[in-house]
Amino acid sequence: MSDEPDPKPRAPEDDALPPTPLAGLARLARERLGPEPDRAGPAAVRAMAATVRDLKGMPEIVVGRESTHSIRIARRGKVGSLALEYLPSIRALELRYLGFPGADPTTIRMRRYTYAPADDASGTWSRLDGGGELFADVRDAIVRLYPELGDVG
Repeated sequence: MSDEPDPKPRAPEDDALPPTPLAGLARLARERLGPEPDRAGPAAVRAMAATVRDLKGMPEIVVGRESTHSIRIARRGKVGSLALEYLPSIRALELRYLGFPGADPTTIRMRRYTYAPADDASGTWSRLDGGGELFADVRDAIVRLYPELGDVG
């Protein structure tokens, strides 16, 4: 007998067992539970860019970047603004209403939206409570910033 270790590792005895119906379960779990590509992040950037583009040219509008994922829209010389922020940890867009005067304390100050991709490049941002769509709510908030517009339908 030699004191040198055996150069060939021995095959584990578990490999000698016949496969069971559970053999494909690990592969299936890796496929279904693996990391999904973030489709909401690029869509959120497009949604914020489209919002800024469409509001360009409105009188007294001020658009500021608050962080890498957040913009604030306000009206120069007026109280109240709205913030649009992408939350990458939950893959949602958040619309916050900030400092509107005379607001009822029970008024909703924040709404979140989730992205539903479509077959083509577009998709929709739907409110998590199922009550509306992002751009309709941004439009309503802009009308609050510009009461001169009246009830725009």
